Amino acid sequence: MGELAGELMALVADGFLRTLRVARAERRLAAGRPVRIPCSARTSHGPAAPGDSTGGRPGYVAGKLRIAPGAPTAAFTAPGRDRLELAVGGTFEAPEPDAWHDQDWAATAYRAPGADHPVYLQVDSRYLPLLHASLLAPAVAQEV
Repeated sequence: MGELAGELMALVADGFLRTLRVARAERRLAAGRPVRIPCSARTSHGPAAPGDSTGGRPGYVAGKLRIAPGAPTAAFTAPGRDRLELAVGGTFEAPEPDAWHDQDWAATAYRAPGADHPVYLQVDSRYLPLLHASLLAPAVAQEV
């Protein structure tokens, strides 16, 4: 019974803290300050996932998406990986149906202006409206 109570407390605390972090990110963007959104990303081209010898599609990499209001690009950074610059002002496309790790993480495909291939992003579902508003256009990000 103690284990169940401990797991329940961790679950509730995680949801509460994540909600606070999303609210903080929204306030920072509204104030014109940069934010980092925890997310996973993968491109539809490039090297496959580590250990994949079949030449399949690349795997998701956990990192953070740095967004600054009014900036022409957003940058995805992950430890040990090259920085991925995403031009702001692109479009969102339907995600892959098998791209969801669990129900709390929403997947979306973002195609930067002039890009040949989309970048697939997974974020906690509470960050998704903030992500969409921030990447659509620099002026939109300031109004969030």
